[in-house]
Amino acid sequence: MQNGISVYVGLEYDKAKNLSLIETAANMGFRYMFTSVQIPESVNADNFFEDFTDIVTTAVTNGLEIIVDVNAENFAQYDVEGITLRLDDGFDLERTALLTHSRKIQLNASTVTRDFLLQLRRSGADFERITALHNFYPHPNTGLDTYYFDNQNRILHDFGIKVGAFVPSKDGQRRLPLCEGLPTLEDCRNFSTDLSARFLIALDVDFVIIGDGAPTQEELQAVASLDGEEVIFRTKLLTNDMTTARILTRQFTRRADVSKSVIRAVEGRQYLEELGGKISPKANNRMRSFGDVTIDNENFGRYAGEVQILQDELPADGRVNTVAHILDEEVFLLGYLKPRRKFSFKFI
Repeated sequence: MQNGISVYVGLEYDKAKNLSLIETAANMGFRYMFTSVQIPESVNADNFFEDFTDIVTTAVTNGLEIIVDVNAENFAQYDVEGITLRLDDGFDLERTALLTHSRKIQLNASTVTRDFLLQLRRSGADFERITALHNFYPHPNTGLDTYYFDNQNRILHDFGIKVGAFVPSKDGQRRLPLCEGLPTLEDCRNFSTDLSARFLIALDVDFVIIGDGAPTQEELQAVASLDGEEVIFRTKLLTNDMTTARILTRQFTRRADVSKSVIRAVEGRQYLEELGGKISPKANNRMRSFGDVTIDNENFGRYAGEVQILQDELPADGRVNTVAHILDEEVFLLGYLKPRRKFSFKFI
């Protein structure tokens, strides 16, 4: 998965740190650098264009693709070859379609409509040059609703458009003027960067950008290591059984048919067969709670090895071992694990 950082000119992030962040991110495998030329709070307006040119040059030298947030009034000043223009206010249908014939553009994923995309297609826009990126929301309580966000992503994916979104830095230096984080989703405002990013993955974004301009090394690493193909749950292991532990370290797929009380993994029984082991019934056969991870033991016959995640309270069953528990603060992610989606457990 190819993700991004944000670098801002004229704010509290000094030039040397900005350039260092670009080099670090490139070395960690990041693909994108987002920046904006619409920052009213800029405290160094006299040197803005010079500093902007420096970060763009450094990003290009380090192999990053540059996304610049522009409006209809200022975009010509920053219409540089190789830059992807994220079109904000003032771009009508015809102008947008025309731009796609000569350069990559990015739509505002938070406000685009299905009708606009249909008209854009009829206008002859080159959809191969179009991606979309959601807004970030500095003001607390104004970030996007998760249901609305998910619906916007579905609309864009229906047109074959890749979608990105922002996560905040929790432990780094949050951006002026409010220093309240720069998330797309309001639910993510006070999440860790890691959890925010994994939440966006569950919601089918194609790339993630850290909105704040001075994330920590740990936050950079968390986003750099994302695999967009799977949803990862941080989990506490509750068993000493080696066969069970080896099964749980593998990747799973949620079954296509959705059960009422549990999430069923496709591969558990297959993994047990490959390992050639057995799951003993002499384990934790307690009452099962929401967020528990279970594995069917040998007393369940041909179901032995089946891995499930509880989405309900179920009574104890001597044929079922409770072997792990998803961290309480991450249980909500289960509600966004869609059928046929890959998932895995990260043990803490």
